[in-house]
Amino acid sequence: MAEANADAIRALERFVVENDELAELEAEIGRLNIFDALGIVHAEIRHSNFLAWLLDPAESHGQGQLFLSTALMDILRNAPADARPLSPIDLDGADLRGVQVRREWRHIDLLIVAEQPKIVVAIENKIFSGEHSNQLKRYRSTVASAFPDHQPLFVFLTREGDEPSDEAWCPYDFGQLHAALDRCVRRNEDSIGEEVRVFVGHYLAMLRSRFMDDPKIDELVDRIYRNHRQALDLIFERKSDPRVRLTQAFAEQLAEIQSDWIMGNVRASGFAFFPSPWRSLLPPIYKNDGLGAEAWLFGAFRVGPRGKRAWIEFLAGPTTNEKIRDDFIEAIRTSGPECGFELSRRKATKVWTRIQTITVARSRSDVLDDDEETLTLVRRSALALPETVAKMTDFLRQHFA
Repeated sequence: MAEANADAIRALERFVVENDELAELEAEIGRLNIFDALGIVHAEIRHSNFLAWLLDPAESHGQGQLFLSTALMDILRNAPADARPLSPIDLDGADLRGVQVRREWRHIDLLIVAEQPKIVVAIENKIFSGEHSNQLKRYRSTVASAFPDHQPLFVFLTREGDEPSDEAWCPYDFGQLHAALDRCVRRNEDSIGEEVRVFVGHYLAMLRSRFMDDPKIDELVDRIYRNHRQALDLIFERKSDPRVRLTQAFAEQLAEIQSDWIMGNVRASGFAFFPSPWRSLLPPIYKNDGLGAEAWLFGAFRVGPRGKRAWIEFLAGPTTNEKIRDDFIEAIRTSGPECGFELSRRKATKVWTRIQTITVARSRSDVLDDDEETLTLVRRSALALPETVAKMTDFLRQHFA
């Protein structure tokens, strides 16, 4: 034991002292960045605030519609032809008039309204959190109702161009946004003021180092791991599992607002829960023990085994009455998302069927951090859960009446 401890200490000492690659990596990612300094790299609200400032022709950057036209041109170029309110060719050189950029208008992250041409662009910005409660379809309906005379464009902005649940929304990622804005700044370097150029440069550097692949950084990380594998494995092994704190935060928040719900054992990987109103609605046909005979339909909070994603899911388990179960699954299939449930794309089985999945947070590196930003997302998802369950409860009441 003493010899093993001595080897571990020597490995850690070598990692700290004999590690030129670590110094190089720190120099590469440790340059002063205003977004890092303010602690807002992983804050979706702050990203949306910056984009609203950048895309608003009337804002203090003094570049008029330069950044707005650049971003819209690239979004249109990447959008399917049938989703475009106008073509990139029509936008090129056009004078956008009567532009308003709104933040959190009816919960939509960014809304851009132009009177000439008459277009409205809704941007939903998802860095780590996921969709919930069919929000994209609701937002599309809200925009159509409020702007019937405008041609709409719906943009789903994520780190990796995630596929939106509503096909009317166009996937767009931060890599594409970075490339478009970087080209714009380079081409207009002489006309963009130095302060604005530095500020936008900090944003682009932050996107490149945090949200995009960087071959140089990847090479340094690989060399550090190959040369100091023993020390790094020891660090990862001894480091506390962040999944525990995330799961506990969700469980504590849910218990605080729904003390009568039945909750299973809380583990690092998550836990199951059963809404109390469902006890009187669901027939007692569950094959397993666990939360009770009625709990063949239940919810769960999960953190993936590699800690890269946290989500809420609703499952139908094995039952003693396949007809009741099959009728219920078919009712969901025919009723669609408006009932609160939505079948997974995976084929429904007689054993386990995933009925709804709501992404809570995605990793910003190899694993989810249990920092305050992620914990806030987890707690918010718990607070939003009763509204989702209420819609499901209405459907259950009608189906099993």
